[in-house]
Amino acid sequence: MKEMYSGEQAKAIDTHAIGTMGMPSLVLMEKAAMSVVSVLLEKAGPSDTFLCVCGIGNNGGDGVCVARILHEMGYQAAVTVVGNSEHMSEEMKTQLVIASACDVPILTYSLVSMDEYDILIDAVFGIGLSREVTGVYEQVILDMNQSGVTVYSLDIPSGIHAKSAKVLGCAVQAEATITFGVNKTGLVLYPGCEYAGKVYVADIGFPRKSVDFAQADAYYYEPDDIVCNLPKRIAYSHKGTFGRVVVIAGCDTMSGACFLSAKAAYRMGAGLVHVVSTPSNRDTLLSALPEILFSTREEIKKVLPLASAVVIGPGIGLSKQSEELVEYVLANTKVPTVVDGDAITICAKKDITFRDNFVLTPHVKEMSVLTGIPIPKLQEDILGTTKNTAKTRNCILVQKDARTVVSDGTECYVNVSGNNGMATGGSGDVLTGVISGLLAQNVNPFLAAKLGVYLHGLSGDVAAKQKSTYGVMASDLLDGLTEVLTNIKCFQKEGNENETV
Repeated sequence: MKEMYSGEQAKAIDTHAIGTMGMPSLVLMEKAAMSVVSVLLEKAGPSDTFLCVCGIGNNGGDGVCVARILHEMGYQAAVTVVGNSEHMSEEMKTQLVIASACDVPILTYSLVSMDEYDILIDAVFGIGLSREVTGVYEQVILDMNQSGVTVYSLDIPSGIHAKSAKVLGCAVQAEATITFGVNKTGLVLYPGCEYAGKVYVADIGFPRKSVDFAQADAYYYEPDDIVCNLPKRIAYSHKGTFGRVVVIAGCDTMSGACFLSAKAAYRMGAGLVHVVSTPSNRDTLLSALPEILFSTREEIKKVLPLASAVVIGPGIGLSKQSEELVEYVLANTKVPTVVDGDAITICAKKDITFRDNFVLTPHVKEMSVLTGIPIPKLQEDILGTTKNTAKTRNCILVQKDARTVVSDGTECYVNVSGNNGMATGGSGDVLTGVISGLLAQNVNPFLAAKLGVYLHGLSGDVAAKQKSTYGVMASDLLDGLTEVLTNIKCFQKEGNENETV
């Protein structure tokens, strides 16, 4: 598990390390620059040239320090500074004095030709940026992006908000970003992650006490987290040991949602899956998935008490009968319940009360219906909105998006697995089955939601490798899930896109 921090939280860590723990800011800056150089030299050739484009704050000071270290190592490295020198930070002033003493070229920006260099270092803005980028800064960012030269950003690409990941007018498009001390929320969420490129988290020596001082914004899983969180499969067992999932899904015109959810629950390890749907789906489902039990909606009072976990909503429609079914199930279920699709819309209409073992899985439009908040407003603060809604509605909330967020009202998990090939019909139905399969095996609802989302994304990554992101279908995720669970150790070795340096 890896934590991520907003700009304010990262600044609090820095302030605590300097003010409370007594670490000199220039020492932290030196360590940060050394980490940057180590990353650069993994990629750079012996004759490559470097230009550090620096702002007037401490991010600029980091850039000057990088140029000086490269220069001392024999590389051709220069500095150019943009911004009003009257507002320059003390650390930046100090770094310029040291660089000048070391004969590092400090160039006037108007005389610089960026395309004459092999690598650009973006050190214009750091994590404190909160306003739109305009004027000379906007031009500098555009110049870097249009130069055709590889760009490495320090801490965060200039122009990206460190918490919301929003582009503040314009932003540097980096090949990679070396971020300092801790990962930043703006490097994980969209659209910031698309500008960051490959992210390296550099250990610059923050004391553990300083990191603990600032509570993380959120966290994400890595492959190592799968093994320690999967439910154990005991040897002396039978089908009842691993629980019964009751999937209440489908209508006369939709059987696929039932199939995908039910099969995913089986693939995730449920002992039994019992589908409740309309009579017209019986033959189709039993033919496609003979392992299931089948009952009609009229039999719900008999079936519901048998459940270890419940799924309700995929493809049930919005008819009067569906509304009555949702109301009955959510009022009478005693076990963890995944509420998805049409059931969420019905819940919003009926203002149904949730419980803390309910897992809601809305996409952005359904979330807007549920909360009454317009979609653009939701996306301005996806972490805050998800967390607040989970808290006020007393449920586990899985806010599905390109970066799905899961919250129990106290914590926020951000999912970093998956790809755009999963933006296809039925993908969400598979997710409900994965989560319910975990719930049936007595996994805590919040953990089941987080782990289910992560495994679902990894399944999509496997499918995309085999089919391409153009060709992935929801049914491919079922095979992907099997491969993920079969080859857990391989996924542990592969890791994720972020590296620690």
